[in-house]
Amino acid sequence: MALMSTTTLRAAPPRDNALAVGAGILLLLALLLSFLPGQAGVPPVDRDEPRYTQATKQMLETGDFVRIRFQDAPRHKKPIGIHWLQALSAKASGLGAEAPLWVYRLPSLFGAMAALLLTLWVARAFLPPPLALTAAVLFGATIILGVEARLAKTDAVLLATILAAQGALARLWLAEHRPLGLAFLFWVALALGIMVKGPIAPMVAGLTVITLAIADRRRLFAKLRIPLGIVVVAALCLPWYVAIYLATDGAFYAAAIGKDFLGKAAGGQEGHGAPPLVHLGLFFAVAWPMAAFALAAAWRVVKMRGPVFVFAFAWVVPAWIVFELTPTKLPHYTLPLLPGIAIAAVATLARAEPPRALRILAGLLILAAPLAILAAAPFLLAALAGMAPESADLMTRTPILLAGALVAVALAAALVAALRVWRGAPMVSGAVAGPAVAAAIIAQAAVWGLGLPSLEPVWISTRLVAAVQRVAPCPTPRLISVGGYNEPSMIFLAGTDTALASPEEAVTLAAADACPVIAVREDARAPLETAATAADLPLREVATVEGFNISKGDPIHLTLFVRESQ
Repeated sequence: MALMSTTTLRAAPPRDNALAVGAGILLLLALLLSFLPGQAGVPPVDRDEPRYTQATKQMLETGDFVRIRFQDAPRHKKPIGIHWLQALSAKASGLGAEAPLWVYRLPSLFGAMAALLLTLWVARAFLPPPLALTAAVLFGATIILGVEARLAKTDAVLLATILAAQGALARLWLAEHRPLGLAFLFWVALALGIMVKGPIAPMVAGLTVITLAIADRRRLFAKLRIPLGIVVVAALCLPWYVAIYLATDGAFYAAAIGKDFLGKAAGGQEGHGAPPLVHLGLFFAVAWPMAAFALAAAWRVVKMRGPVFVFAFAWVVPAWIVFELTPTKLPHYTLPLLPGIAIAAVATLARAEPPRALRILAGLLILAAPLAILAAAPFLLAALAGMAPESADLMTRTPILLAGALVAVALAAALVAALRVWRGAPMVSGAVAGPAVAAAIIAQAAVWGLGLPSLEPVWISTRLVAAVQRVAPCPTPRLISVGGYNEPSMIFLAGTDTALASPEEAVTLAAADACPVIAVREDARAPLETAATAADLPLREVATVEGFNISKGDPIHLTLFVRESQ
């Protein structure tokens, strides 16, 4: 076909592979600087992250590595893969269920690191080492990958499995013969993706395969060795999928497919509904600074011909349409498609520089993130200061001031990149991509490593559990929450036996427990005191915790009580 007959930017000779490997190692080490800050310092981010970590923690506590539970409730949403990886990380640490949060985050960190190298590997199927490295660097610096590298949930690991599958698929598609090893790798990666997040990996890979089969006549289906794939996927996935069916009498599938998956496909689940094209708007924020390069390439990418563009189109466009048409939308949903956009953008800009108007817009977009942080930070800090007694000096604290200084440095680096873009420097040159990526690394390190850990008012659960430990008359108190503060982070930090109770239930539990601490919201305090008086259970106020619940967007005031006799 015409699409395949034109010349594309092909991979360099085999002798350049050593250069690609060396560059990949340097890439990994450089971008690791933007992934590490915040791993240990940022508390659990409600709500998804502590739901995953608490379920894994309970597996370690009970020894049941088949069923997924959050306290006493089954968690029938996602497959088991990420929980096994988190449990392995906790066991390897030697701390087991008592492992700190950063241990549970390690699979996401390593998943993001693997995704960087796998992006380089996918790009090398089409591009010479310098361009492949540029695509990987630009993707690795994106805000959304930095977020997912720090949160103990599925998306960074899922991304790595999808990239492994896409890299194998690209090489199968380009190959003249039927390489067995690549077909085996494709199906293994797909099976691992299924174990991590169910249908997402097959959807992305399947749409890519179907689109390539329509656009080209390279007999891709024969190269995939589908009978082998059925055996591989069945061998890796069926044991747990059968086990969970038997363990839950089919309830897992009724909830995971009937409620979670179809609920997201049919309507905006958990308040995350949004109309089509929202992902396109979010792209310019979550994919910064790579989005600026994609914007600069937009004018020509649709006119380009050659394998790299056909493959990128097959990878990105059909799946993006699915995500846009799905009512439930979250910023990380399109993460598996961003490497394909990065590769297509770099390949385009290596052939044709953008016009002046797009250069101006691209430069402004490179500046956008650090400018937005510096502009919004004073208002955010002013709003949070005073929400907790210990936060009155929030705007003058050393970590906050250092974070601001680093973001200013990031803005300076972004300005260097923008000025070079406006003066006509090649977009994919080190003169532009280098300072743009440096701006992203510095800004993310400042926000995650210094800024976020210092925002005590939003880390209510962390401060609540610390206050409970401080006022409790024993080393292992039981927290009883009354009045609706039920964030998963509280349960992960305070322990699986944390109780969410009505005022009457709290009094009953406090009377029976050896060392209870009750945390009650202001509007439930009077009913609690009434129930305690009726039960002849004297309570003593020992502390208060105040802050802002970012999950629900409301201020929180919690009063802590212990039994008078304690």
